[in-house]
Amino acid sequence: MVTSDYKYGLLLFRKDGSALGSASVTPDWDPACESARFDHARRGSIPLSGQGTASIEPLWDSTDGAPYMRGFRVAYAIDGHKVTSEFPSSYFNEAASRASVELVNSGKLAASETCLFQPVAFAKNGADKPRGGLELEVVEQEPELNLIESRLDDFRCRSSPAGMVDADDMPVFIPQRVLDEAAALTRASEGIETGGILIGHLHHDVTLPEIFVVVSAQVPVQHARGTVAKLTFTAETWSAASAAIRLRNLAEIYIGWWHSHPVMEFCKDCTPEKQKTCHLAKDFFSEDDRAVMRAAFPRAHSVGLVANDTAFGLTWSMFGWRDGRIHPRGFYLLEEPHA
Repeated sequence: MVTSDYKYGLLLFRKDGSALGSASVTPDWDPACESARFDHARRGSIPLSGQGTASIEPLWDSTDGAPYMRGFRVAYAIDGHKVTSEFPSSYFNEAASRASVELVNSGKLAASETCLFQPVAFAKNGADKPRGGLELEVVEQEPELNLIESRLDDFRCRSSPAGMVDADDMPVFIPQRVLDEAAALTRASEGIETGGILIGHLHHDVTLPEIFVVVSAQVPVQHARGTVAKLTFTAETWSAASAAIRLRNLAEIYIGWWHSHPVMEFCKDCTPEKQKTCHLAKDFFSEDDRAVMRAAFPRAHSVGLVANDTAFGLTWSMFGWRDGRIHPRGFYLLEEPHA
């Protein structure tokens, strides 16, 4: 559960500093809390599994003070351990973007204008709080995550980086055969998005300490609805994926998902020169993609892999959670032992 003694809002400004108004917001704290919990578990500060409580505290602007925020702090307590993580004001970017759309729709802001924002927080009065003094949000209990004791160097020594690997990101290892399977499905889909569920295990190197992911397989999506620009999972998709995990009987968990972007179809009317520099050709994650990630793969270890099917060949882009937000990230291509 999450506790907070504050209400939150945004002050909105034009680029020249003139005021546009304000908007109250109800932030989605779950990604930040999940990020705080997992990052500290990676470092061995708290257990990975178990029921915990997170509290949200504003970080006041060092110059102007309350109610102006420079970010916020998540204090996470689990099994007698307490840790804290700080998040910048950019966590409110999506809420500010939605507020700016409302300003454009109401005619207060031109679509071409830049909208700036300042997050603010105000203490709730006693009437706003239930008995006990805390506002509680009950969340679904998360499943236990089993860790396999392993040495990270044993995997790094037989792998190569794919994309820009950031040392602060949790390492992710994917075998070449998984990419080969996804590539074959992408080419067979003939300009329609397809995809699959990535499954595998969480490993723990206690000597560092560090938690890392090893993908063991991809389960092709079944009963999903694909178009040239969107892939929609259905209830039958999840039933088929769960059945595959049970049938394999290897104690695997959901690691994330992969899907294709038929860039050749997106850009079929563009010149080759434009296609080479098109922002859709690499590291593109649409709003629909982000919605799937947030709804279906919200755990801090979850990743989204994109197969970019371009006129110049197929490339890979990976996205994951960092500081409670979705960012491009790299991974490791794993060489498996020969049978």
